[in-house]
Amino acid sequence: MAPTVASPATGAVASPIASDLGKAARSVGLGLPALPPLPGLASHGQPRVASFCKRLARNVVSMAAGEPAAPLADNAELTEFFNGLKQEWDRVEDKYAVTTLAVAATLGMWSAGGVVSAIDRLPVVPGLMEVVGIGYSGWFAYKNLLFKPDRKAFFAKVRNIYEDIISG
Repeated sequence: MAPTVASPATGAVASPIASDLGKAARSVGLGLPALPPLPGLASHGQPRVASFCKRLARNVVSMAAGEPAAPLADNAELTEFFNGLKQEWDRVEDKYAVTTLAVAATLGMWSAGGVVSAIDRLPVVPGLMEVVGIGYSGWFAYKNLLFKPDRKAFFAKVRNIYEDIISG
């Protein structure tokens, strides 16, 4: 048990744990009391929301102190990604064809997801498909990856197909 300390003014007994809680309730460096916890943080998404709130609070404190907020690494990566995407889009000559291909690919993926979920609801087929997939993976590894000459031939074939696509 923690030792207790008597307060000379009131004669009350206070534990060091209670004094630590008083220190934790203050904001870092500003001496302001901390805000009460949000009522929605007790839900299952607490760690993600809490980390976002901590980052937001750090930026607010740094802006109040006059320091510029440090840019988030995710934000910098997203900005770089979108700038590269914009440059690539500006270089495309036939934007109509690229847009049509993107829409067709999206619809194809959506419909393939529907087919897979419909097959998944059938009683025996998912287990059978899993066995077929495991068997084919084993056959593929044995045929193309297990021995060094086969592996070299497979990678050469992949490189040739890659070069045909890139140069095409």
